[in-house]
Amino acid sequence: MRFTPAGIAVLSFTVDHRSRQNEAGQPRDVALTLDCVAIGKNAQLLERVSLKSVLELKGFLANRSGKSRWIVFHVTEFDLKHLGDNDVPSNKKT
Repeated sequence: MRFTPAGIAVLSFTVDHRSRQNEAGQPRDVALTLDCVAIGKNAQLLERVSLKSVLELKGFLANRSGKSRWIVFHVTEFDLKHLGDNDVPSNKKT
């Protein structure tokens, strides 16, 4: 984790996604690795999540920078679906 000059926490990480989706009436296995970033309280909470935890992430996609075509998923909410080794609270709004 790093901090901006204003002292805001920023966590960059990657997630592996695997699922089975329906495309044109046929099942399709989907697997991808996605670069993510969390800012503020989300960064501080997600830093404590252990590897191998199963998360539901919500947020938006954006380019890494104004000149980059690289896509990053910005996490605005998350929910732990299956814990790894650490018990970290969710930030899911109820």
